[in-house]
Amino acid sequence: MFKKVAPKPENIHLGEGILIKNFDPRDLEKPESTRLGVTRGGGTWNLEFTNRSSRFDGDRGEDTKGLKSRIESKITITANMLELDYESMQIYTPSKLTESTSNMPPTPAFKMVRPKVDFEEEDYFDNLAYVTRTKSGKLVAYVIENVLADGSLSAAMNDKDDIVPEITFTAHWEDLDVVPAYVVYYE
Repeated sequence: MFKKVAPKPENIHLGEGILIKNFDPRDLEKPESTRLGVTRGGGTWNLEFTNRSSRFDGDRGEDTKGLKSRIESKITITANMLELDYESMQIYTPSKLTESTSNMPPTPAFKMVRPKVDFEEEDYFDNLAYVTRTKSGKLVAYVIENVLADGSLSAAMNDKDDIVPEITFTAHWEDLDVVPAYVVYYE
């Protein structure tokens, strides 16, 4: 018979955290790292693989040990961002930027963000981390690499509520032998 056991606090990861662009797991105060802002409703780190099974006559199903391989993946971080400004929009959706100094009252000067049709090398960034804590206070970082904000950007406008856009960032393969995602557990 199995005895009931209470969970260990160091194994419970809390949902609240922050997104950090160009995160360095060896240097948490790295100047090149950028905190992307506060989330509401947290986010999702998703590591989804598509597998292919090698089938043969007389097999007992597609799940035969040693005959399965990964053929593709979709690795993402989706976050519900409470803060949304001109600079962050350039990260959330690779864009062409327009600035205007309007001299036509009552129109104030403005900046406009228009999504690009095609992505460029400068639109990618090294990595993105969703950094949170365990119940016992230790840091945990969920990281994806070679990141592009090429997923959806969805903003619901509701009466008497803040706009909290959902933004999807995708990891991209560079070295085909290394999955562009990892989790860091700090002591």
